[in-house]
Amino acid sequence: MDDDSSTAQPAGPAAPLGVLEAMSLGWRLLMSDFWRLWLVGLVLLMVAWAAGMFGLPAAILVTPPLMAGLFYVVARRMDGGPAEVGDLFRGFKERFAESIVAYLPVSLGSVVFGVIMGLSTWLLIMLCFGLAAAAEGDDAAVALAVVAGILVFLVLEGILVLGLSLLVLFFYFAPAAVWDHPGEGWEAAKASARLVRDHIGSMLGFVVLFGVIGLAAHLAGLLACGVGWLFTTPAVTIWAYATLLYLYRSWTGQAAAMTRAATTDDSG
Repeated sequence: MDDDSSTAQPAGPAAPLGVLEAMSLGWRLLMSDFWRLWLVGLVLLMVAWAAGMFGLPAAILVTPPLMAGLFYVVARRMDGGPAEVGDLFRGFKERFAESIVAYLPVSLGSVVFGVIMGLSTWLLIMLCFGLAAAAEGDDAAVALAVVAGILVFLVLEGILVLGLSLLVLFFYFAPAAVWDHPGEGWEAAKASARLVRDHIGSMLGFVVLFGVIGLAAHLAGLLACGVGWLFTTPAVTIWAYATLLYLYRSWTGQAAAMTRAATTDDSG
């Protein structure tokens, strides 16, 4: 693979990209500076994991600017610059408030999801104890009631997970849009929602394709002595974000600017 970070990467055609075209371009970008981009992905996952250890409030404050920083790194590489780990934290320095506001619907949705799941779990446990006490030794009735309660709980959980996943989908582009909307986090959120709404079929295809790729990469990583995911997961993460950024730039009419950036860099 080419490790020359000074060469501008393929900008893509001016016509709106499809998901498969963007995936191809994203893969080529990943291969253009693999090890530095892989390191960026690894640091991203480690920081996100560390934030998650401190609970949902910490994740809400860390994840949005971190994702904005990742889009910055990918965009800089896409325009011919090097992939620098330090640039991963530019979201905290330059777009912190905007990224928090832009991702607020997802953050609030996550809080609501957590509260509902916690309450429903508690209610299920109380129901099981209550049924056990009322059954007066009828083990079959208790078992049937518990199974029914668990099934209801799983259905509720499935509905909530699907709802939260759809909510997240509509704000996939928010951390990228904050760079186009300085000081206007809510405008970035609305821009992302409109873009996904107008390309909902393509975005669902993106989710399915990278869901399968991510699962396969994770399983392959676990088979490699249990730690191979440290290699595969960061790489797939960068590939996915590069694909998203190609789609974002293409669907927002920035393909011409990408081409100019590549031409300028090559000529220099």
